[in-house]
Amino acid sequence: MTPSTDRPYGPGDLTADELKHAVLDALASAGVPQTELMASLAAGADYQSPWERPAVNRRHPRRETPVIYRVKVELLDSSPPIWRRLDLRSDLMLPRLHLILQEAMGWTNSHLHEFVHASSRRDRDAEHFASMDYPDAGEMGELDEADVRLDELAHSVGDRFLYLYDFGDSWWHRVTVEKVLEPDDDDDEIPDATVVAGRRACPPEDCGGIWSYNEWIAGGEEFDSDGWGPEVLEFWAGWDAEEFDLEDVQRRVVGIADTPATLREVQRDEAAKLQILLERVGDGVKLTAAGYLPPTMVEQLMSDTGWDRKWIGKNNREDLTFPIWQLRDWARALGLVRKYRGELRPTRRGTALKNDRDALAELITRSLPHDRLYGTPLDWW
Repeated sequence: MTPSTDRPYGPGDLTADELKHAVLDALASAGVPQTELMASLAAGADYQSPWERPAVNRRHPRRETPVIYRVKVELLDSSPPIWRRLDLRSDLMLPRLHLILQEAMGWTNSHLHEFVHASSRRDRDAEHFASMDYPDAGEMGELDEADVRLDELAHSVGDRFLYLYDFGDSWWHRVTVEKVLEPDDDDDEIPDATVVAGRRACPPEDCGGIWSYNEWIAGGEEFDSDGWGPEVLEFWAGWDAEEFDLEDVQRRVVGIADTPATLREVQRDEAAKLQILLERVGDGVKLTAAGYLPPTMVEQLMSDTGWDRKWIGKNNREDLTFPIWQLRDWARALGLVRKYRGELRPTRRGTALKNDRDALAELITRSLPHDRLYGTPLDWW
């Protein structure tokens, strides 16, 4: 029996025609061309998913010397538009660019992401680049973003690529090169990123995606409290869609300049802090009567690691200076130090590795589950 196209059919209040078009739109959004799918079905052939086809390599050669790309980052389908304009070093690696885009837009880096080398979400030959710091990374054909630079995805004015954040809510961004600028001759170093302009606040995390966001923005003023559930009203309470503070966004972007962008960078950063501890411990350091590091050493470690710029307090008591307590405990768990007769002493392993940062990073790698991107005890600091 053929369903009527005039009556509800399927989920909600969709008619048969509406449901058909919804399915076709979903297939198109996933990169499945309707004509190709229908031809395969008609011929009785197996349809080959875009993920199973080799991606077309469209990458540009890397530039010999870095330039500055002025780019516009647009949150696709946002109404009214949400965008940022940035000046970016052309030789940025994609993991670093990911962190910059997170801060510039206002996201919290709480979900997975990928870069898509295509100007359209429906491009069946797009290359997908993602972080390989997760156990199932690459299963859908993604390539390692840590091997790719910005200038390989964009080379000239008008070049575009996509950035997808949160595979559930699916926040799609389009990055377009507006200008290619030569750095000033007297510039000693080109900054990774400078925020030039922008409009409107980034949507809140986990709000349901761009369509849910647009619905709230469009209906927020015309619906009274009875039009939305109390949990929805509580979620959006105090939200200002028009808020954008250029200075604050720039401050956040600058603030992540030294933040590790990959798991390997995290591990090397932690290896460096373990080296600082081993250097200060030397052949052994006498602990206080309560079993803690001496106050002068705690202060020195906080200064050497840079944690004194983040931690509030006098930084001279290990029991009240959690980063140092955790650093020492992490070194103990890795078999680098031990307590002996009222002293903290290096083990044979600690002595052998204290001058080998790569070996320390490898030890951290072997000591942690692979499914935690920033899963080491020191990543909070």
